[in-house]
Amino acid sequence: MTTDSSPQGIPAATIIIFRNAPLGSAPEVLMPEVLMTVRSRNMTFAGGMAVFPGGRVDPADFALGEAVAAGGGITPDEAAHQIAAVRETLEETGLALGLAGNINAERAAQARAMLAEVGALAPVLEAFGWSLDLSQITPFARWFPKNERIPRVYDTRFYLANLGTGAVDVSIDHAENTHLFWT
Repeated sequence: MTTDSSPQGIPAATIIIFRNAPLGSAPEVLMPEVLMTVRSRNMTFAGGMAVFPGGRVDPADFALGEAVAAGGGITPDEAAHQIAAVRETLEETGLALGLAGNINAERAAQARAMLAEVGALAPVLEAFGWSLDLSQITPFARWFPKNERIPRVYDTRFYLANLGTGAVDVSIDHAENTHLFWT
């Protein structure tokens, strides 16, 4: 994985969230499942398609990425992409991945509502006393079809997150997406 976004591509991040769920007929057997969202047909990019949670890296993600990178161990660009993956996941699914602090389903729902109002993750972190824990997500791949003739080119980083076997509360945002499912 390279560390710099190309100016020709729209910086984006997506996260592949998986869990190990009991198989219905044999609950002692665990089967991996992946979380997908279905985008609203009105969306310009991938309208009506099943996708992983994610989206563009916003200017506020880059600003927070600079602060995170000042601590060392990660470039500002990579930090911004990981922050975007965390922000988009909270926004689209209600899952508080990549975050640390006093987090439960109720507080995650409140944080999600605040994120919808303010549009940036930093004020949410401050208001809830949370911090980033980017070790919860793992860089996986980068997709940048810069040589293809397509109208909109995204420079997308893919990340992985393992929820283990625990049950989690997820719900769709009903703004960019119409529903979500485990498959």
